[in-house]
Amino acid sequence: MINNLNQKLSDMRSGNYLVKVTSIGNRRPNQWYDREYFVTVKFQVTDLNNPKRKYGVICNGFGSKPIELNVDRELLPRNFFVWEDFDEKLFERLSRTQKSINEEGYYKKDRDTGRLIVK
Repeated sequence: MINNLNQKLSDMRSGNYLVKVTSIGNRRPNQWYDREYFVTVKFQVTDLNNPKRKYGVICNGFGSKPIELNVDRELLPRNFFVWEDFDEKLFERLSRTQKSINEEGYYKKDRDTGRLIVK
């Protein structure tokens, strides 16, 4: 399942930053709503042009600092409703994250000169 998701995300070709799923935990039922499950999904953001790069762009949802690349992150929130739709919902959320990084992300600029600071 992880390989299938990663293949779909790489086939999107939305830019040079790729979201890659590293692990999917076991589903845990919610005690108040029997159709809802909690699942821990870990992913990494990598730069396809330079895989050894440590920091990427600044993007909404990841804080005010550049994104740390090749580091495990958890997908939040961790709840998914119907288990049969889990693959589709997970792909939808990860593809949205990948698109926002590639389309809305920007590099930090120097305040004095206005030039890009790329580490």
